[in-house]
Amino acid sequence: MAEPVPLVQQLVNVPIFKDLPARSLESIARSMRERTYEKGAVIVRQGDPGVGFFLITDGVVEVSHDGHHVRDLGAGEFFGEMALMEERPRSATVTAKERTRCLQLVRWDFRAVLKENPDLAVRMLEVVVQRLREHPQSHELD
Repeated sequence: MAEPVPLVQQLVNVPIFKDLPARSLESIARSMRERTYEKGAVIVRQGDPGVGFFLITDGVVEVSHDGHHVRDLGAGEFFGEMALMEERPRSATVTAKERTRCLQLVRWDFRAVLKENPDLAVRMLEVVVQRLREHPQSHELD
């Protein structure tokens, strides 16, 4: 059995976090909470307010929009990252296809981390602006 990948290393693979300094990544990792969802559980529902980011550590989820399958996501993949920056309605429903574990970071915990790490706030702003420039018409999967 493979050794689990440390959380800070998993966060480096998330585009919005990848270039952050180790100290900031460690602060984010400390604020994340593990959540387990049984098969068929709705993790986020399209139209509901988005309040957090999810990193899948084990299992598979289905992303659907208006009742239509969009894609499946598995371990190491994530959704809801823009909810860290603003509360807006979820653009998709995410349902556990099997027992799934996720690490969740809610916006208010993330904002507390930002207050403790002003350099992180500046870096996050740079990342969001870059994403908007690269993909002005795209919608996140959340």
